[in-house]
Amino acid sequence: MKNIVQKITSFQLILLGSIFTNTLFAESEEVIDVKEAYKHIGKTKIVCGRIVSTKYLKRSSGGPIFLNFGRDYPNQQMTGVIWYGRYSNYFSYKPDKFLKRKNVCVKGNISDYEGRTQMEIRTEKQIKIRK
Repeated sequence: MKNIVQKITSFQLILLGSIFTNTLFAESEEVIDVKEAYKHIGKTKIVCGRIVSTKYLKRSSGGPIFLNFGRDYPNQQMTGVIWYGRYSNYFSYKPDKFLKRKNVCVKGNISDYEGRTQMEIRTEKQIKIRK
């Protein structure tokens, strides 16, 4: 009898661990609209919206590419930042050209930079084109 109780308890612990892990994973998989991104600073989310403009500062340190979501700079709802000088090997396309005017979802940590909502993007695997 004691052996059966131990097996049931072990099974329950595994089940609870699985549910807890799935809950955490599901929370990070929450999809939000770009205009709501500012409410989720410090969290990893999937943010969806239209990239209305891009800017590649090739000669600047790190070669950043800025993806302006929702509205054009300086009124963008969120900026996607790609340090292309560092992460160009993780892209099969030029993000500033290919992503301009596309509806996309990006997954990553939402942060604040000088009062603006942003997300650092290091690989094209973080980006999904929406139809």
